[in-house]
Amino acid sequence: MSEQRPDRIVEPGLGSDAGDWQDGSDTETWVSQVLPGILAVAFVIVVALAVAAGERALMTSARQTNASTLQSVLANTIQRFEAWALHQEDHGSIWLDDEGLIATVKELRELGSASELMSADVQLEARMRLDTRVAEYGYRGYELVDRGGRVLSAMDEQRLGLQSEALRVSGTAADGIRLTSPRILDRLQSGEEGDGHSELSVIDLIIPLREPAGVVGFLIFEVDPLREYTSTFQVGRTGVSGDTYVVNSSGRLLSNSRYDRQFIEAGLLPEGHPSMLHLDARDPGMTLRSISSGVRPYGEWPLTFAARDVTAGNRGQNLEGYRDPRGVLVMGAWEWSEKRDFGVITEIELSEALAGASQAQAVLRVFAVAMALSFILLAVLFSAHRNISRQRALVTQEARQRLSQILMSAGEGIYGIDRDGAITFVNRSACEMLGYSEDELVGKSSHAMIHHSHRDGTIYPREECPVHTAGVPIVETDKEVFWTKSGQPIPIEFSTTAINPDDVSGGAVVTFRDISKRRQDEQALRRYAQELKRSNAELQEFAYAASHDLQEPLRKIQAFGDRLSNKYGAEFDDTGRHYLERMVDAAGRMRQLIDDLLSYSRVNSKTTSFLPVELSAVVADVVSDLEPRIASEDAKIRVGELPAIEADPAQMHQLFLNLIANALKFRRAGTQPSISIEGSVEVGEAGAVARIAVADNGIGFEPRHAERIFGMFERLHGREEFDGTGVGLATCRKIAERHSGELTAWGEPDAGAVFTLILPIRQGGGI
Repeated sequence: MSEQRPDRIVEPGLGSDAGDWQDGSDTETWVSQVLPGILAVAFVIVVALAVAAGERALMTSARQTNASTLQSVLANTIQRFEAWALHQEDHGSIWLDDEGLIATVKELRELGSASELMSADVQLEARMRLDTRVAEYGYRGYELVDRGGRVLSAMDEQRLGLQSEALRVSGTAADGIRLTSPRILDRLQSGEEGDGHSELSVIDLIIPLREPAGVVGFLIFEVDPLREYTSTFQVGRTGVSGDTYVVNSSGRLLSNSRYDRQFIEAGLLPEGHPSMLHLDARDPGMTLRSISSGVRPYGEWPLTFAARDVTAGNRGQNLEGYRDPRGVLVMGAWEWSEKRDFGVITEIELSEALAGASQAQAVLRVFAVAMALSFILLAVLFSAHRNISRQRALVTQEARQRLSQILMSAGEGIYGIDRDGAITFVNRSACEMLGYSEDELVGKSSHAMIHHSHRDGTIYPREECPVHTAGVPIVETDKEVFWTKSGQPIPIEFSTTAINPDDVSGGAVVTFRDISKRRQDEQALRRYAQELKRSNAELQEFAYAASHDLQEPLRKIQAFGDRLSNKYGAEFDDTGRHYLERMVDAAGRMRQLIDDLLSYSRVNSKTTSFLPVELSAVVADVVSDLEPRIASEDAKIRVGELPAIEADPAQMHQLFLNLIANALKFRRAGTQPSISIEGSVEVGEAGAVARIAVADNGIGFEPRHAERIFGMFERLHGREEFDGTGVGLATCRKIAERHSGELTAWGEPDAGAVFTLILPIRQGGGI
């Protein structure tokens, strides 16, 4: 017997007439209407106060954290510089009491003119001795000066007899060895287009030459600041935008900045200028990109906040923000060094330093707004409760209509069954796939209509049917077929869901799709994979066979060319011998190119599992293999501590052999090759990795070619300058990629190159 329900439900607070509120018969009073709004306003005020306090705490914490970081970077940078300076001064201490140089000074100071100084026998001995030390330590030059500052001996003979600029700028160093601040050295150069001047930046290492009676003169080495000096301060950077630089007592920049390009673009520093020594740490009042020709002259710009404070001899910091020499808002810390007579400033852009706090502020504000809106929404919902109740039935009806529309427009076949397996509803897609109309399926046994037989036509017992048996759990499979009205089977993928999880025998909803096309695609994909595997195997066999077939005629060309040269070479004229030499040389290059290409192609064809490899032992073996070449070129190889990794030992040997041989090949004329190999272990999101840097002092390359040099057959120089096939570095990068690593390069013309190799300590598995 059905339950009797009223036609209309009257909920508390909802009257049957529109005038209930005006008549006062509703239980809600004026207070109950206004109170939610009052509470919402009060809650918003409390949240706003809490957010303001939280933002102040966030910014205070962020500034304290950045202050600690900046002070740490500043201290570490100064400590690194002091270590470098002491190292330079230790180099100079061996000359303090050098009897040979003292005797040379005494003899040369008796000579008057520059020509007498230049032609003196002792001049040649001094130059030979000091030129060797200049080349060994990478100095720019030297001067031998008497007590009065007159240059007695120098790499630049034009300075003989003149007053030493180094002593004039820095004063005497009679009390001990002194390392000065950087200065501009103007040298006269001669060339085809006439004489000209070239600016270089130098640091003077001034060494007094002493004997018991006192100082006889000074030995001055000109240190290149672009080497360890500048890099010492460039290392001390915070974050992505951080910069650390040095100023003298007048605010003049003594080290390069990471933003040199911006000063060049603003017209403050000429293109290709050797250093920043022509600029001061001045505040442009705006960003350099905004500067126009109408602003006041550069000399009238004030020093930056940090430069003013540090040149006053102070140690301090500014966390609120000030403009750096680019006109960008930064926070920074600084310290004046009385010992070195310069100030060190380290800075980071304010936007980056407070990025985390700003993001947290944004999140806090969004959260506060969300909380406030939520409370306001609750108040609104409370007031709108009666309208929602009245519209509930209409919304429910609309939802049923939308559900029916979705069901009928779905691309998958969907139908329902009752506890007896009879179809209760079916959508349009199911009818189209099966070839039946809706009237032909509804009310019929689904098993008897569309699932009566297996794929091979044998009868499918109903009690074994996983699709239509009442009470089955949810199942997903693609091994079944449905039968169409025309008697054709179609492979299907289906799922069955009980309408009532608590009563699985009460009926289910079946969803299925025709997977005939997918089966065809899978078969085609398997055939393609097998064909690709066969093709790759044939290509590999062809590479080895082609290499053998190509090598054999080349060997014969070389062999018979050598015989022809040895037996009949005297009978050829110069042109004939030239042709013969070019033929033999071309055959040799062709053999080398084939060997390099085979080596490159075999990198990924290796099947050897990765093994524990000591990189120090690998590099030692490579250096041993290259020993004759290293000795012939008088190269210096310095190998630091290298980690152990999982790798292919043979390919690691090939990689380091190519890198070191490459560094030996691209040496600078007149410069002793120097190669350093340093390693370290870093831990990141992907796990521990080994970082190995192979640096040299060779000819280097333009930074824009940093990726090009890894291309196949890429050469930056002609074959008449440097031999090779252009495959070596491409092979190195391929080996690195096979080990899930990477290989990058950095270089500057005439400043050497650095190849950085990053390899995982542990491999995921052999290839």
